[in-house]
Amino acid sequence: MLSDRRREVVTFLAVGGAGYIVDVLGFNWLRTQPGLAGLDPTVSKVLAVAAAMVVTYLGNRMLTWRGQARAAERRREISLFVLFNVVGLGISVALLALTHDVLGLTSRLADNLSANVVGLALGTAFRYWSYRRFVFAPPTDAPVRPSVDPATVHIISGSYGAGHDAAAREIELRLIEAGHVVRRWDVVDLFPAGLGRLLRWGYFEQLQLSPGSWGLLLQRLQPGRVAYRVAVRLLALPGHRLRAIAADGAVLFISTHPFASQALGRLRSTGRLDVPVVTYLTDASVHPLWVNPAVDLHLALHDVAADQARALGGTTTVVEPLVPRAYRDPVARSVWELRARLGLPVEDDLALVVGGSHGVGDLEAAATDIAATGLARPVVACGHNEALRRRLELHPGLIALGWRDDMPDLIRASSCVVQNAGGFTSLEAMAAGVPVISYRCLPGHGTTNAAALEESGLVPWARDAVGLGHALVQALSGPRQSPGLPAGGSLSLLDALPLRSPVAVG
Repeated sequence: MLSDRRREVVTFLAVGGAGYIVDVLGFNWLRTQPGLAGLDPTVSKVLAVAAAMVVTYLGNRMLTWRGQARAAERRREISLFVLFNVVGLGISVALLALTHDVLGLTSRLADNLSANVVGLALGTAFRYWSYRRFVFAPPTDAPVRPSVDPATVHIISGSYGAGHDAAAREIELRLIEAGHVVRRWDVVDLFPAGLGRLLRWGYFEQLQLSPGSWGLLLQRLQPGRVAYRVAVRLLALPGHRLRAIAADGAVLFISTHPFASQALGRLRSTGRLDVPVVTYLTDASVHPLWVNPAVDLHLALHDVAADQARALGGTTTVVEPLVPRAYRDPVARSVWELRARLGLPVEDDLALVVGGSHGVGDLEAAATDIAATGLARPVVACGHNEALRRRLELHPGLIALGWRDDMPDLIRASSCVVQNAGGFTSLEAMAAGVPVISYRCLPGHGTTNAAALEESGLVPWARDAVGLGHALVQALSGPRQSPGLPAGGSLSLLDALPLRSPVAVG
């Protein structure tokens, strides 16, 4: 008699074999049908693969892992099943690309061995592991979490950029000062099967390797398009863990990242979350993924962003921007004293070039363009991008800095800040009274944020080298602003939130 594990493996392989037969026979049968014969063969292949996936899902659900039925999580189960099938297929394709395009093994035998023997075996092994570990895993007890006060405010951020976490920290500090109990979470960790970490890795890799493709992707993610509907479904995956968090006690959820806003909004729209949800829009412009109409309230930085959120169906109000006190409070040291302490040139006009915590975008070209104007010396904050820092160190006249914990002093020591994403650093610089310029902006959210900041009258957008020169002259010739951010409204965060004051005990 076969052991349970051997029975499981044999049944899994048998189901996979059945799916393979359905794929091959279905593809060839569809190619003979009058309505499909004249179309591109990929249409028939997609339909055949879809039919094979139905067969393998039902086979694995009813035969291989028939004892792990979880009807309440069937949608999540199917979503993960499709995802891991696509990854399994990608393994075969990636291996074929490696042997054919990189190693130069281009014979038909080599291609078949790569794709249909080794690639198929690796893809099958991955599917078995992922199905067993994540898709059809037996029910487990909910993870042990520290007990929380029933009046807890939960803040869901996203480590896809330091600005989301910075805003979350500011919200947390202000709520704690007001006497509320607060827990902060990263939406990356709330996705199942490590998917959040995979998305984060892919996001930063895309911005580094092909930033233009990021802009094209955001153009596709518009309401009504297939890509948008698929993305919204994918972003609903953290929902089951968010419900578990709410079950431990919550009076309010606050999101500072669009992924969390979509997951929370879907729970609200389906009646599976009875706790109010607020989105704090960290960007100067509002992409459709930021807004879920079921979210109770969206908090915008200025009127332009508020109008964009309302146009997408969000209930919106404008609040004062949340900037750390280190940028808002006056300092005793002069600009020259700060530069001397930081080891920066004291007499030069310094243009601080920033691209977020990971130093993304065309910072090298931006710094070179600034140096070419002869108006300021570029100081590039490379963040975690060590490759960029090493490359810039070879440029005479440029100052390249790695990760810094003293950004408030660095910004105050600069004559102006040149940014490409319109993120949190722009707010910090404005709060410190340092002029900001948008230049060589990232495709997608970088350009839309730059347009919104310019429309709101907060930050000029230099669209070319000539515009950069004009913007630098204006920034360097004017007096320093007094610390403080112009805003479309004076409503404070605490006044805007649907929260009652905590009741003092004792």
